[in-house]
Order: sequence, then structure tokens, then C-alpha cells
Amino acid sequence: MGVRSVGFALVLAVGLNLWPLAWPVAAAQPLVDAHLHYSGVDAAELSPEQVIALFDRNRIQAAVISGQPQWAVEALYRAAPDRILPFLSVYRGPADKAGWMHDPDLPKRVAEALRSGIYRGIGEIHIFAEDRQSPVLAALVAIAAEQDLILQVHGDAAVIEAIFAQAPEVTVLWAHLGTDPRPQVLAPLLAQYPRLFVDTSVRDERFVDDQGRLWAQWRNFFIAHQDQVLVGVDTFWTPRWRRFSEVTARIRSWLDQLPLEVAARLAYGNAARLFGLDGSE
Repeated sequence: MGVRSVGFALVLAVGLNLWPLAWPVAAAQPLVDAHLHYSGVDAAELSPEQVIALFDRNRIQAAVISGQPQWAVEALYRAAPDRILPFLSVYRGPADKAGWMHDPDLPKRVAEALRSGIYRGIGEIHIFAEDRQSPVLAALVAIAAEQDLILQVHGDAAVIEAIFAQAPEVTVLWAHLGTDPRPQVLAPLLAQYPRLFVDTSVRDERFVDDQGRLWAQWRNFFIAHQDQVLVGVDTFWTPRWRRFSEVTARIRSWLDQLPLEVAARLAYGNAARLFGLDGSE
């Protein structure tokens, strides 16, 4: 482990009151979940206090949260403003998921909603190659760049390329390792765009064989791109919240098979740096 890596591990350990523990396994580390949703339907089953208790049980230090209606996310933020990283959903309902990029009034609504000042990003937005030249997308990219907000994108590589062609300075969090989650597809894009980050949500089973052992190609990918990968569960519907502990355990099981400093970056360090959390590098 190099001097810089040792320093990084020490900063995280001290910042999170884990010293003198040496983090012998990834299970001892906190996580920052980079991809969660909390909707009105979720709120009817899980109160903000129950969500925070779930985070406590699973050592979730902080979490990116989006959802609709927006009052649910805002209620969760008020319950734990030091741990909830709210992202503004551009959707008013399920129908907007497919057609938001054709709504000329959407940028104005987004700009108004952002005046609250609590949001750290915009998204998750679903958009694919055929709509990559949408003026509405361009307007959102401009807002994100101007206000230093992260854009969380569920889309293909063509969309990512179009976004950075417009605004190389914007920061993009690419959901689910993109739509073609293979190391050989992701690696060139991460190398080309230093402000591109990916989250691993709903892809965990791809990383391991039937014995739970991390595939060599993914181990090599995580090591090579350790500064641009974040982990996440993705509570895309309420039953996923019920499996939250199971999924976080699965994440920790493959993190535990990486070098300690790499696991630390994926589990917490990259998000800490990206969002300015305690223990950031």
C-alpha cells in the first residue's frame, strides 16, 4: 500500500471514529449508498425514522435519495439532514419517466424546485440514445453545470457522450454501470471522462461466480477505476426496502474481496469526496 493510500485509510478511519481498528474486512466499513428511492408509497410503509434506523443497522453513513412526490424525500432529509443527500426527481408521476425529455416546461419547474437549496443533484433521469439531443436534456445539463449539481443518469453510452460534449465540467453519476455493464465497455468512458462516476446498484450478482467469488475481470476493473465507482442498493420499489439488509450484505461480500484501500474508496471514500462528507480525501 502506497503512502497516499495509507493516508487515505487513516483519514477515513479517524474521521469515522474507527481507529484503532484496521478495517480487517469490508464488513467493518460504513457505506454511502449512491442510489436509493423513497416515494410516497414507501413512506406509507416506512417512516423517515424507520429508514434511518435501517441505515443504522446496516452502517449506512449517508445516502443519495430521490423519488416522487418530492415531499417524501424532503421529509426524510429533515429527519437526518447530515445523512440524506437529496436528488431532485424531474418526474411528477410514472408517465413522466418515458416522456419528460419532450416537456418544454420541465426546466422551469426544476429551477423553481431547486430554490429550496437542499438538493445535491438532479435525477435519476431515464434517457437513451434516440433522445440524446433533446433540448430539455440540454437545459438540465446546463442547470446542473451552473449550480454544481450532480446529474444522475439512467441511460446508454451515447447519452453520456452527448452530456459531456455539451458540458465537460458537469459531474455525472451513471446509474447501474450503464445499460451495457461490462468492464470493456465502461473502462474507456471512465478514462475519457474524469468527472464520470458509476454506481453498482442492481449489478452485484454479475460480479461473482456461483460460489460468491469475485470474477477476475471485475476485480481488475474495480482496482483500475477505484476513484470513480460508488456502491448502491436501488430501492426501486417498496419490496426492495424489505431486502435492504440482504443487499447491503451482498455488497460487502464482494467488497471484502478487494484490496482494503480499494474497498474503502468504493464503500465510502469516493462518495465522501464527491459530496464533501467527513473523511473525504
